[in-house]
Amino acid sequence: MIMYGGGWCYDRKGKYNKLDIYSELIRKGVFFTDYTKKTSKKVTRLLTKAKTGDSIYLKSYDIHRQTLIIQAIGYFINDELIEETIGGQKGIARRVNWVKELSTPISFEIPSARRYNTTFYEENRVENILEIINCLYGENRIETILEIMNCLNEK
Repeated sequence: MIMYGGGWCYDRKGKYNKLDIYSELIRKGVFFTDYTKKTSKKVTRLLTKAKTGDSIYLKSYDIHRQTLIIQAIGYFINDELIEETIGGQKGIARRVNWVKELSTPISFEIPSARRYNTTFYEENRVENILEIINCLYGENRIETILEIMNCLNEK
C-alpha cells in the first residue's frame, strides 16, 4: 500500500473558497485535479499509478507558516480516471472513499517542503504516515505495529 497526498483548491472564477472545494470533493467521493495529460503528464501519470486500496489524504500547504494541513483521509476505490467538474473547473479525478473527515485538521511543520505545495505526490515521510495511521486507528494500534516490526527486524 502506498500513501499519497493531494490537494486542489484553485478557483479561477473566484466563486469558491478552499472549504467549499474540499466539501465538494468529499461529497462527490473523488480526488480531483484540473491538470490533463496535455498540461501535466507527471500528475496524470502519478494518478494512474495509484492503485485501488492505496491511501490518500486531502491537504493544503501554508507557504508562509511552512505547514502541511490534512483535512481528510481516504483510499482509492478503483483504478479508473474519470472526468469531473469541481468548483466550476473541468478535469480528471479518481474515486475515493473518504473514511475520515477531520473537524480539527492534522498539521505538520515542514520547512522548505516544495513538494508539499504541489497537487499530488507520493508520501514518503515516515512521521506523516505514522501520524495519519494514528489518526485513523489510534496510537495504541500503531505502537503495536511498530513493536511487531522491531521484533521482525531483530530476527
